[in-house]
Amino acid sequence: MKTVEQWRPYELTLTGPTEGNPFTDVDLQAEFSHQERTITVHGFYDGNGQYKVRYMPQMVGTWQVRTIANVAELDNQTDTFECVAAAGDNHGPVVVQGKTHFAYADGTPYMPFGTTAYAWAFQKKEWQEQTIQTLKENKFNKIRMTVFPKYYNYNTTQPALYPYAGQPKKVSDTFDIDSWNVKPEDIGFDFSRFIPEYFQALEKHLQELDDLGVQADLSLFHPYDSWGFARMGEKFNKLYLRYVIARFASLKNVWWSLANEYDLMALVGQIPLTAWDGIGQFVYQEDPSAHLLSIHNFYDPPQHKGTRNNWYDYSKPWITHVSVQTDNLYFVPQWAVDYQKPIVIDECRYEGNIEFGWGDNSAEGMMDSFYRVVLRGGYATHGETYIDRPNTTQSIWWAHGGVLRGQSHLRINFFKQLLDDNHFDYVKPMATEGPHWELAVGESADEQHVLAYLGDNQPEFEIFDFLPAGKEYTAQLVDAWHMTIKTLPGIIDSGTMFKLPRGKYQAVLLTLKK
Repeated sequence: MKTVEQWRPYELTLTGPTEGNPFTDVDLQAEFSHQERTITVHGFYDGNGQYKVRYMPQMVGTWQVRTIANVAELDNQTDTFECVAAAGDNHGPVVVQGKTHFAYADGTPYMPFGTTAYAWAFQKKEWQEQTIQTLKENKFNKIRMTVFPKYYNYNTTQPALYPYAGQPKKVSDTFDIDSWNVKPEDIGFDFSRFIPEYFQALEKHLQELDDLGVQADLSLFHPYDSWGFARMGEKFNKLYLRYVIARFASLKNVWWSLANEYDLMALVGQIPLTAWDGIGQFVYQEDPSAHLLSIHNFYDPPQHKGTRNNWYDYSKPWITHVSVQTDNLYFVPQWAVDYQKPIVIDECRYEGNIEFGWGDNSAEGMMDSFYRVVLRGGYATHGETYIDRPNTTQSIWWAHGGVLRGQSHLRINFFKQLLDDNHFDYVKPMATEGPHWELAVGESADEQHVLAYLGDNQPEFEIFDFLPAGKEYTAQLVDAWHMTIKTLPGIIDSGTMFKLPRGKYQAVLLTLKK
């Protein structure tokens, strides 16, 4: 009998017809049965007459498999496998725990420290290898990336493979409104015929990420397209989603993001706003493994400060967490209360030097955003957009992956290590009310530590009246930018004013006195 580790992919491969269009003519499903539970999973065509069904078993024990298909050679095929307990670093998929934070399925704490490299999987091999090496050298444990290739400023090179049969009828190395708004007559792809090699390469990269312990936050759609993949229509959108879910849902490190900047897609005539409820419910119903699921908005312009006018309705029950683009970070604790879900600020501006406001933040600013989001109980995502010259051909991390050229990632690594060392399995925000709007303060889950971040504020005297009455703490001064920690004299409680050396980007780490 086959054995499959809990939360690892089981795969059944069958040989079937190649004539006609196997992607649309053949309907293959499989029933997975364990004790009193039966789950139905869609299969997919993987080329060369090979049909596959995949599933990520979550319960230990014996599983029975039976296929259901509309062609005889694939129908009523059976198999049995034994799901054995997870071992080593296999903690299962990430799930929501305690309403507003995350953990692995086995209960192991998980705090996402994300980064963004949208189209790294479609770049030349050298850049792909550099991306994996860069992730090995840093503490990012989640990466935002796309299923489709991306076409945008500094990212107009055609991919080596396309997801569909065909070729673009028009190719431009300049991102402009004409190439963006590709006309129906200029779409050269057959959306009913996938290219299995494209998706095989992508799943190889997803497995590489899993081997590193990195979650893959997959954007299923995005607006930055010159091929027509953002304009396929409802019928082919569903065909695509079913195919992607059938291929990737067995991977434990996958998250679904319905779209990057979903509302921009409506503005440029791609997918209307009214379509997203149906798309979201379709993904939710199709995924047998119930992966994390959200959707990401277009940039918050100034007129939306203090409102959520361009946000999706994250209260919908099939959305697991809030995923937003905003630099309005003060309200993170309130949003967590309002939605009763984890708050992930997946874009709070990027460190870089390009001509766009979202990509010219300083390293200090990127670091500062991480501290302010995380210590207020949310989760932050890094990005980097450095160019060496206009129209550069060097890799830019936010689009291509490759190497990091900035300075914020080093400070973010330091911050992550600081939290890990002090058992911040998740953060309980403090000082969210009263005259402490300039601070970002969080308490560890075990209530043994408090980290209060001052940012660019430079008080010489402070009083932390938000601390629990009757508790005393020893203190350390954390220099977030220079990445140093030193002991402060004395004991701190909720009623004593204490002295600090003045300086930018400092934090005070408090440890409960035994």
